[in-house]
Amino acid sequence: MKFVLGILFFIFPSTFVFSQKIFGTVYNEVGDLLPYSSITIKNSTMGASANENAKFSFKLSPGKYTLICQRIGYTATEKTVELKANENVEFSFILKLQKLILDEVVVKSGGEDPAYEIIRNAIKKRKFYQNDVKGFSCNLYEKDMVKLLHLPDRIMGFKVPKEDRQQMQLDSSGQGIIYLSESVAKVDVQRPNKFKMNVTSSRVSGSGSFGFTFPAFISFYSNNINVFSGQINPRGFVSPIADGALNFYRYKFMGSFVEDGRLINTIRVWPRRSYEPLFYGVINIIEDSWRIHSLDLTLTKTAQLELLDTLQIVQQHVPVGNNVWRVKNQLLHFRFKQFAVAASGNFVNVYSNYEINPAFDKKYFDKVIIKYDTAVNKRSRQYWDSIRPVPLEYEELKDYKVKDSVYDASKDSLYRKFSFD
Repeated sequence: MKFVLGILFFIFPSTFVFSQKIFGTVYNEVGDLLPYSSITIKNSTMGASANENAKFSFKLSPGKYTLICQRIGYTATEKTVELKANENVEFSFILKLQKLILDEVVVKSGGEDPAYEIIRNAIKKRKFYQNDVKGFSCNLYEKDMVKLLHLPDRIMGFKVPKEDRQQMQLDSSGQGIIYLSESVAKVDVQRPNKFKMNVTSSRVSGSGSFGFTFPAFISFYSNNINVFSGQINPRGFVSPIADGALNFYRYKFMGSFVEDGRLINTIRVWPRRSYEPLFYGVINIIEDSWRIHSLDLTLTKTAQLELLDTLQIVQQHVPVGNNVWRVKNQLLHFRFKQFAVAASGNFVNVYSNYEINPAFDKKYFDKVIIKYDTAVNKRSRQYWDSIRPVPLEYEELKDYKVKDSVYDASKDSLYRKFSFD
């Protein structure tokens, strides 16, 4: 297994526990699953994200809640539920396809597409939203998963050891999860460049270590978007609302929709030229305030993407108080194929409990950027089941069960060896 992971890294370098939960599935009108939908408790930043199979689940204290389910391209839906002590409530969200209003803006024959004026307004407000708060704190849940889609018999001329396949629990076609980790942390930020993260819990499938990776805080209010610490392109990528974005992108107004009393404009974006570091996809801009509501943007090899073949970034922004919006859910989905090794991955971040402009102690920010709790990798399965805002897939549950059992057995075997030698 070390051999295969070494090749892959060469290619691609305290919470309260409640006993009652709300869970369910998100569908569209024809019964198709809507994975990675965002579920938020109204008038708060608490919530969850549906997983790849559109399942959601989170635990709450008893009370009455209004839940909002959102997904790009669909109309947000609200449901009110009363949760009693020691009671689990299951229900489904059925989201309707977003009906875009085209008569809000008149497009004159031969005239400029209205998307350009919307983008100009967003560009004017870009720097303001980039610096609209002096600092913030929030809770972060992160789940990272990398899955092999194909593993050949040989990599770069070297035969893949049989024991590697067995250790990774790959199936006969060479498919299976090779890395799975979850982490929970509290993040504190103060402008212009102070940052601290306290990691309270972390786990890696089949390992006693903690596998927290530095979270991808991606702001499209920056002119230049840097992902994975520049490993996929040292130059970064141009934001669709960067100061000079009109020179790089084409835009098309797809229509508007109303959500919670706000008019939101849907803009399709794509590069003017190939082989420049640019995105394509959809960005939703709120009318009048000209802030980002949500986005679904993709990079490919034609965007000078290195190592990866594709990278999709999905974000949902929500109000967090005092006319401030922040990212609630973020998904990074990627695929790559190198030396006949094919893999894909999902990095899911869920942010909650934002506090805007907190009063940090003068000596709070020091040389320690990331601090780990003494029990960071010692949390029980029950703990993880109680705090996880994104339900595990069946494949992920199996991966934890099998690999953790193998790890525990090897640990016991090693303990017995040293005990009796």
